[in-house]
Amino acid sequence: MGDAVPAPTAFAPRQRLGGLLVVLLLWVGGTVVVSALLAPAAYALVESLAPGRFPFQRVLRRLALLVAVALLVVTSRRLGVRGVRDLGLDAFAVRRGAFGRAVAAGATAIAALLLAELLLGTRVALWQLTPGEAVAALAGAAVIGLLEEGLCRGALLFPFGRLTGARFWIANVATSAIYATAHFARGGGRPREIDWASGWRVWGEIGPAVGQHFEAWLGLFATGALFYALAWRQGHAWGAVGLHAGAVLALQVGGELSDPARGGRSLFLVDGLLPGYALAALAGMTAFWLWRRGERAGA
Repeated sequence: MGDAVPAPTAFAPRQRLGGLLVVLLLWVGGTVVVSALLAPAAYALVESLAPGRFPFQRVLRRLALLVAVALLVVTSRRLGVRGVRDLGLDAFAVRRGAFGRAVAAGATAIAALLLAELLLGTRVALWQLTPGEAVAALAGAAVIGLLEEGLCRGALLFPFGRLTGARFWIANVATSAIYATAHFARGGGRPREIDWASGWRVWGEIGPAVGQHFEAWLGLFATGALFYALAWRQGHAWGAVGLHAGAVLALQVGGELSDPARGGRSLFLVDGLLPGYALAALAGMTAFWLWRRGERAGA
């Protein structure tokens, strides 16, 4: 992903591991509690405007995302964040090409894995991609990359200083665990009845879902650790944003152009979308390499 961009550091001058852990605890707790309390009313409003179009779980996820962003905005302000530069999103790195290179790297890596599966016979070609699907994939990848990395790597990394040694790994593990677990806030089916406890029930399903799909959770965790180490090493979040966006773009386009072979199992992906054990091992080793390189450079 290249060396750190030679710009003034975006890291806060103080190193606050304890502050990060407190923020993570309050952030997750606040998001769960507020979204669970407001979800039934939000769902009733959505149902009155578009009956049957949006399931309760999707309404809860969108509401939780809004709450999570709002809580981090308030917290970041209290931590001294006054602009996007303090979140590692200064335009300097974009002008230097870090974002574009990362997008290309993420898309190329995933495309190579999908091509390998095609050649090995564990994936079959469909070639069914419309211009509308391509545009939607491009827009979705950009939004996902910027939003998820802006939150989990930008807002949860730079305002707390450049943690090193064991403190780096504690922060990385905690942030990546939350990142991986949040992907399982989905739930299944359409509840017969929506009441005050519906949101709590969806949140309560996360633990069993992680247990049933631990390979996907581990893959997401390792991927999050890689993105965290990359942003920490580069001194900006644009590499992580670009890598994430490029990977999502290749996955979405690749999902339209191919499918896992019938009866076969993807070598690298779970359900054709999420990283599995092989990608987890690759991401974990790369994260460790980035950390070692950054520690040795003393950047």
